[in-house]
Amino acid sequence: MIFAPSQVTEDEPLHLEGELPADVLGLDAAMARAEQPVRVELVVTKDEDGYVASGWAQTKLSLVCGRCTEWFPLPVRAKVEHVFEGPQPSSIDLTPFLREDILLELPLNAVCQLGADGRCPVTGELYQPLPETSGSLVSEEVWEALSKIKPKK
Repeated sequence: MIFAPSQVTEDEPLHLEGELPADVLGLDAAMARAEQPVRVELVVTKDEDGYVASGWAQTKLSLVCGRCTEWFPLPVRAKVEHVFEGPQPSSIDLTPFLREDILLELPLNAVCQLGADGRCPVTGELYQPLPETSGSLVSEEVWEALSKIKPKK
């Protein structure tokens, strides 16, 4: 998605709507797939120092669940806000910025949403919460050994 700064004045913002092909995301097909193109709605405004592009980008992805290893859908909607200051070229390509905005919305460890009963919506497997642990995970011997260490002066 490209705009020309000459199209934007302080009185007339530029409205951009459109779609980017799913392959601009450059996803690792083994872990994530784009199901739809990236839909974008932006407004580019001009101020005395430069330009501001703001709006949103959204798409639907399929990710591999880190728990059950099955594919699950994930709708992604990213807030877009980028400032371009200083001298500008004759055109500005927003595509790499939009790609980054979408990728930053992805979870570090993608997992499907378990049902209220703890069942996976894809496999139906029941996942029980980890048992609560009480007290310290470190034994008393460790603390005794640490207390014997004398700081160097």
